Amino acid sequence: GLDSLVGITTSFKMTTTNNTTTSKKSGPQSSTNWSITSSPLFTVLGSENSSPTAIQSFHSPLTSLRGLVVTTDEPICSLHIVLSTESNGGHHNNNWHHPHDGLPHTLEHLVFLGSQTHPHKGVLDKLANRCMADGTNAWTATDHTAYTLSTAGSEGAINLLPIFADHVLFPTITDAGFVTEVHHINGQGENKGVVYCEMQGRENSEGSLVDRACMELLYPTGSCGYSAETGGKMENLRTLTVDKVRRYHREYYTPDNTILVLTGNVEGEEFFKALDEVEALILKRREEGQQKDGGGGVSAEEKEGYRVGRPWIDSPIPPMVVGKGVYPPYDPSRADNDASMAPLSISFPSEDESRGTISIAWRGPSYQSKKEWNH
Repeated sequence: GLDSLVGITTSFKMTTTNNTTTSKKSGPQSSTNWSITSSPLFTVLGSENSSPTAIQSFHSPLTSLRGLVVTTDEPICSLHIVLSTESNGGHHNNNWHHPHDGLPHTLEHLVFLGSQTHPHKGVLDKLANRCMADGTNAWTATDHTAYTLSTAGSEGAINLLPIFADHVLFPTITDAGFVTEVHHINGQGENKGVVYCEMQGRENSEGSLVDRACMELLYPTGSCGYSAETGGKMENLRTLTVDKVRRYHREYYTPDNTILVLTGNVEGEEFFKALDEVEALILKRREEGQQKDGGGGVSAEEKEGYRVGRPWIDSPIPPMVVGKGVYPPYDPSRADNDASMAPLSISFPSEDESRGTISIAWRGPSYQSKKEWNH
């Protein structure tokens, strides 16, 4: 309504360097003076857009929330909310969880059960269907978790962006939701739960066993997320608690670790308004938390467990240990039957005893040595 437009002021400063434009702009709902970087589209298939603002990135100096919009000619608009997630056992803070607990994966499931603003399961998908989308989706990878939505046209994606972000950043994570979605024991004494049954179907498969063995050889200690089973091992899921999931959310699902990406036939200004609505919600929740803290209402469990440093960037990468399954650097003087050259054998259940898998893997150079890549 007109009431929401009263008192809104917008400031705009712009500087240009080559093909990149940087500017400052005040949010219409928050008090944030956003940093905006714009550039023309480059080598994006299926687009003829040559506008100098076809790609715009947004950064909040208050919360470090980031947004990226890529304007193309495609009728389907895709929204991705991406967070850097790492299952490293909490090595930075008294090893408070096990790398195989599957915290990134279990949290991904619980996000869809409701948010503080919309605390009911199914609301997100019902709204997505009304926005000309085929529902919402998500995946958990080794180094990130992504929440996705695709709509016909941009209006639906823009309208749902703040609601989707509310679920991701401020989920309910209830005790009942954890029991149903992650793990419980039914009346017949069977282990059940959506996450548990999903991992039960793949933990002892040929591909999963070989992959786990390779990762544990490449990254041999429990303090590196690359060797972790981010989906969760059944043994760990049976003892996992909802409090650990809540703590993991506090550590990793923070604005400075989140980026919202929208691509398709969308206006950058519309995306900016929706992104700023998310920023305003974050600032509101932050103020509510400070008031709660000032009133002595925050528990010790809530106060502890905030992330130290950036995921992956500040995590140590252990050296490989030469031994069974890990070949030493090439040495022409070494005998072919050297014991250090023995491969690691992994057994897996199969109805066909004639089949097997050979997996060869190696670690590439570190990012810090990127200057040496171009040779």
